[in-house]
Amino acid sequence: MSNAEASLELTVFTVGDLLCAVENSEVREISGMRPVTPVHHAAAHVRGAVNLRGQIMTVMDLGVRLGIGPVPDDGRSRILVVCTGDEDVGLLVDGVEDVISAHSRDVENPPSNVRGVSGAFFRAILKNGEDLISIMDLGRVLSDA
Repeated sequence: MSNAEASLELTVFTVGDLLCAVENSEVREISGMRPVTPVHHAAAHVRGAVNLRGQIMTVMDLGVRLGIGPVPDDGRSRILVVCTGDEDVGLLVDGVEDVISAHSRDVENPPSNVRGVSGAFFRAILKNGEDLISIMDLGRVLSDA
């Protein structure tokens, strides 16, 4: 790939049967499931808070946030730690699939909905072989978190 061609480095994960991604620059780390302490009076999509190496962090259930149902607490589920300005937030996802490089030419504007999820949560759709990967708009996903 030449320097003139823009590329994206993406962390790809699943939420339900939806294949999603965020830019690697937005990901601080990927953590296995750990005990989550419920937070009273929090929004329905806030699963709770975790202590990650001394840092207390909010964990958002991305399945609930996207309206496709809670992420199960099983051996595949992961907490994707993303940076949002001055604080980190954990996104509970069904599983992390891969880290990929993609060409910007393979990215398109998102449709109004993706498998029943509002397109407002996505900033782009990536065609990767036979797969369509929805690239998250973290600002929209995390607003009102």
